[in-house]
Amino acid sequence: MRFIAIQTDPVWHDVVANRQRISRRIDELDAQPGDYLVLPEMCETAWTTDITALSLAENSVDWFSSIARARGVWLQAGFGERRGGGKFSNSAMVIGPDGTVKSIYRKNFLFPSERDCFEAGTELCVIDIGVAKICPLVCYDLRFPELWRIAARAGAEVFTVSSAWPIVRHQHWRTLLVARAIENQACVIAANRCGRDPSNEYAGGSVAINALGLRLDEADPCERDITLAFDRAELDGWRAKFGALRDIRSSLLGNMIITQV
Repeated sequence: MRFIAIQTDPVWHDVVANRQRISRRIDELDAQPGDYLVLPEMCETAWTTDITALSLAENSVDWFSSIARARGVWLQAGFGERRGGGKFSNSAMVIGPDGTVKSIYRKNFLFPSERDCFEAGTELCVIDIGVAKICPLVCYDLRFPELWRIAARAGAEVFTVSSAWPIVRHQHWRTLLVARAIENQACVIAANRCGRDPSNEYAGGSVAINALGLRLDEADPCERDITLAFDRAELDGWRAKFGALRDIRSSLLGNMIITQV
């Protein structure tokens, strides 16, 4: 079973064009039933705080569910999720191979420019997909190691990250992802976007990292796919050999709602 990050260059505020592109990219993959596909943050619209643009993607969950079901794959997609009171959440849906929604994770840590538009999440999701327990996260969450640590203590073995991380801080992206893998003795598969929008340029850099913090595959600034072949023996062996997770003081972490699926 493989995790595949799909690095895209979305068309600004064009849901129809982006869905066509996503569908084509998935069709071109050598994806097998049961593989776990990860798309970037707000992959249908590109990252935006424009309410009109976000509202164009009203049936996002239904559309991605049909894609996952038709291909028999797990699918994680970043999207702007409409909430009450006229606000949205910057969310990542996780759809099972049968097309059912397993979880919707809402980005806990909002970037300053997001706070007038989006409502922050308050929970983590740890999802058992059979071969591993995964934890979906979104972009800026990468800078907050306590979030990852709490998820690891709750059983997360693979972190799946949907992102729109700009090129100006690309070295932070590369360094922090490796650090999060090392700290939590967990694999990381991260899908970032590439290209440009009116606000930013993006370097891509979607990446697969093993539990020892080694980059196994990394994208350049163009549309391509990154694959992580999950190795259960390697992960379990490393955690057994080097017991850092067992030495964590849970009392230092605080409490958080964790949805186990």
